[in-house]
Amino acid sequence: MIDEDEDLLGVDPPQLDPEALLLCGLMWAGKEHPPSDEVCRILEPGDFDDPHHGRLFGFLASRRRAHQPVDPASLGSALSEMGDSAPLPRHTARRLLLELTTLHVVPELVTDYADQVLGMSYRRQYQAMAAALVHASEHLPEWELFPVMVEHGRAQRAAWKRRQAFRTRESE
Repeated sequence: MIDEDEDLLGVDPPQLDPEALLLCGLMWAGKEHPPSDEVCRILEPGDFDDPHHGRLFGFLASRRRAHQPVDPASLGSALSEMGDSAPLPRHTARRLLLELTTLHVVPELVTDYADQVLGMSYRRQYQAMAAALVHASEHLPEWELFPVMVEHGRAQRAAWKRRQAFRTRESE
Protein backbone atom coordinates (compact mmCIF):
# COMPACT_ATOMS: atom_id res chain seq x y z
CA MET A 1 0.00 0.00 0.00
CA ILE A 2 1.29 3.43 -0.96
CA ASP A 3 0.93 6.17 1.61
CA GLU A 4 0.19 9.37 -0.29
CA ASP A 5 1.57 12.47 1.35
CA GLU A 6 -0.64 15.37 0.28
CA ASP A 7 2.34 17.74 0.32
CA LEU A 8 4.08 15.64 -2.34
CA LEU A 9 1.15 15.08 -4.69
CA GLY A 10 2.04 16.44 -8.09
CA VAL A 11 5.76 16.61 -7.30
CA ASP A 12 7.93 13.96 -8.90
CA PRO A 13 10.86 12.65 -6.89
CA PRO A 14 14.16 13.10 -8.76
CA GLN A 15 14.16 9.41 -9.73
CA LEU A 16 11.01 10.04 -11.82
CA ASP A 17 11.82 13.55 -13.04
CA PRO A 18 13.08 13.64 -16.65
CA GLU A 19 14.73 17.02 -16.01
CA ALA A 20 16.78 15.66 -13.11
CA LEU A 21 17.59 12.45 -14.97
CA LEU A 22 18.72 14.40 -18.05
CA LEU A 23 21.02 16.62 -16.00
CA CYS A 24 22.51 13.60 -14.28
CA GLY A 25 23.15 11.87 -17.61
CA LEU A 26 24.75 14.99 -19.07
CA MET A 27 27.07 15.31 -16.07
CA TRP A 28 28.29 11.73 -16.42
CA ALA A 29 28.49 11.67 -20.23
CA GLY A 30 32.09 12.82 -20.47
CA LYS A 31 33.68 15.16 -22.99
CA GLU A 32 33.35 12.95 -26.07
CA HIS A 33 29.61 12.24 -26.21
CA PRO A 34 27.96 13.59 -29.40
CA PRO A 35 24.37 12.94 -28.19
CA SER A 36 25.01 15.19 -25.18
CA ASP A 37 26.48 17.85 -27.47
CA GLU A 38 23.32 17.70 -29.59
CA VAL A 39 21.03 17.92 -26.56
CA CYS A 40 22.95 20.97 -25.31
CA ARG A 41 22.62 22.55 -28.76
CA ILE A 42 18.85 22.04 -29.06
CA LEU A 43 17.45 22.44 -25.55
CA GLU A 44 17.29 25.80 -23.79
CA PRO A 45 17.15 26.68 -20.09
CA GLY A 46 13.53 27.81 -20.59
CA ASP A 47 12.56 24.25 -21.56
CA PHE A 48 12.95 23.23 -17.92
CA ASP A 49 10.00 23.62 -15.58
CA ASP A 50 12.21 23.79 -12.50
CA PRO A 51 14.11 27.09 -12.76
CA HIS A 52 17.07 25.64 -10.85
CA HIS A 53 17.29 22.82 -13.38
CA GLY A 54 17.10 25.35 -16.20
CA ARG A 55 19.88 27.49 -14.74
CA LEU A 56 22.09 24.46 -14.15
CA PHE A 57 21.41 23.22 -17.68
CA GLY A 58 22.32 26.61 -19.15
CA PHE A 59 25.58 26.65 -17.21
CA LEU A 60 26.37 23.03 -18.08
CA ALA A 61 25.57 23.56 -21.78
CA SER A 62 27.78 26.65 -22.00
CA ARG A 63 30.66 24.75 -20.40
CA ARG A 64 30.11 21.80 -22.74
CA ARG A 65 30.19 24.11 -25.79
CA ALA A 66 33.46 25.57 -24.46
CA HIS A 67 34.88 22.02 -24.08
CA GLN A 68 35.14 22.45 -20.31
CA PRO A 69 34.41 19.56 -17.93
CA VAL A 70 30.80 19.14 -16.82
CA ASP A 71 31.18 16.41 -14.22
CA PRO A 72 29.56 17.20 -10.85
CA ALA A 73 32.81 18.15 -9.08
CA SER A 74 33.90 20.46 -11.90
CA LEU A 75 30.48 22.11 -12.05
CA GLY A 76 30.42 22.60 -8.29
CA SER A 77 33.90 24.08 -8.29
CA ALA A 78 33.16 26.41 -11.22
CA LEU A 79 29.92 27.60 -9.62
CA SER A 80 31.68 28.19 -6.31
CA GLU A 81 34.44 30.19 -8.03
CA MET A 82 31.81 32.52 -9.50
CA GLY A 83 30.57 33.61 -6.08
CA ASP A 84 27.44 35.74 -6.24
CA SER A 85 27.58 35.91 -10.04
CA ALA A 86 26.86 32.16 -10.31
CA PRO A 87 23.52 31.22 -11.88
CA LEU A 88 22.61 29.36 -8.67
CA PRO A 89 23.24 30.29 -5.05
CA ARG A 90 26.04 28.18 -3.55
CA HIS A 91 23.81 26.23 -1.14
CA THR A 92 21.23 25.55 -3.88
CA ALA A 93 23.90 24.40 -6.33
CA ARG A 94 25.48 22.09 -3.76
CA ARG A 95 22.15 20.51 -2.79
CA LEU A 96 21.09 20.13 -6.41
CA LEU A 97 24.38 18.63 -7.56
CA LEU A 98 24.33 16.16 -4.68
CA GLU A 99 20.75 15.17 -5.48
CA LEU A 100 21.46 14.76 -9.20
CA THR A 101 24.72 12.84 -8.92
CA THR A 102 23.09 10.03 -6.97
CA LEU A 103 20.49 9.16 -9.63
CA HIS A 104 22.69 6.63 -11.48
CA VAL A 105 21.71 7.50 -15.05
CA VAL A 106 23.57 6.06 -18.01
CA PRO A 107 24.57 8.69 -20.59
CA GLU A 108 23.00 6.63 -23.38
CA LEU A 109 19.60 7.83 -22.14
CA VAL A 110 20.24 11.57 -22.43
CA THR A 111 18.37 11.88 -25.73
CA ASP A 112 15.38 10.01 -24.32
CA TYR A 113 15.22 12.30 -21.31
CA ALA A 114 15.81 15.36 -23.50
CA ASP A 115 12.86 14.33 -25.65
CA GLN A 116 10.69 14.09 -22.53
CA VAL A 117 11.85 17.50 -21.29
CA LEU A 118 11.19 19.06 -24.69
CA GLY A 119 7.75 17.43 -24.86
CA MET A 120 6.74 18.72 -21.45
CA SER A 121 8.05 22.17 -22.39
CA TYR A 122 5.96 22.16 -25.56
CA ARG A 123 2.87 21.23 -23.57
CA ARG A 124 3.50 24.04 -21.04
CA GLN A 125 3.93 26.51 -23.91
CA TYR A 126 0.64 25.31 -25.38
CA GLN A 127 -1.13 25.76 -22.06
CA ALA A 128 0.33 29.26 -21.67
CA MET A 129 -0.83 30.11 -25.19
CA ALA A 130 -4.34 28.88 -24.42
CA ALA A 131 -4.46 30.94 -21.22
CA ALA A 132 -3.17 34.03 -23.04
CA LEU A 133 -5.84 33.63 -25.72
CA VAL A 134 -8.56 33.31 -23.08
CA HIS A 135 -7.23 36.44 -21.39
CA ALA A 136 -7.11 38.28 -24.73
CA SER A 137 -10.67 37.23 -25.52
CA GLU A 138 -11.85 38.77 -22.28
CA HIS A 139 -9.87 42.02 -22.37
CA LEU A 140 -8.77 43.06 -25.86
CA PRO A 141 -10.83 44.95 -28.40
CA GLU A 142 -12.25 42.67 -31.07
CA TRP A 143 -10.02 44.03 -33.86
CA GLU A 144 -6.91 42.98 -31.90
CA LEU A 145 -8.01 39.38 -31.31
CA PHE A 146 -7.04 37.85 -34.64
CA PRO A 147 -3.53 39.39 -34.78
CA VAL A 148 -2.88 38.19 -31.22
CA MET A 149 -4.02 34.69 -32.14
CA VAL A 150 -1.77 34.69 -35.21
CA GLU A 151 1.22 35.83 -33.14
CA HIS A 152 0.68 33.06 -30.60
CA GLY A 153 0.07 30.56 -33.38
CA ARG A 154 3.38 31.39 -35.04
CA ALA A 155 5.25 30.98 -31.78
CA GLN A 156 3.54 27.66 -31.13
CA ARG A 157 4.28 26.47 -34.67
CA ALA A 158 7.97 27.29 -34.15
CA ALA A 159 7.93 25.32 -30.88
CA TRP A 160 6.23 22.40 -32.65
CA LYS A 161 8.82 22.42 -35.45
CA ARG A 162 11.63 22.43 -32.91
CA ARG A 163 10.00 19.52 -31.10
CA GLN A 164 9.51 17.55 -34.28
CA ALA A 165 13.03 18.27 -35.54
CA PHE A 166 14.42 16.73 -32.36
CA ARG A 167 12.15 13.69 -32.67
CA THR A 168 12.94 13.24 -36.37
CA ARG A 169 16.64 13.37 -35.63
CA GLU A 170 16.16 10.72 -32.98
CA SER A 171 14.39 8.29 -35.33
CA GLU A 172 17.17 8.44 -37.95
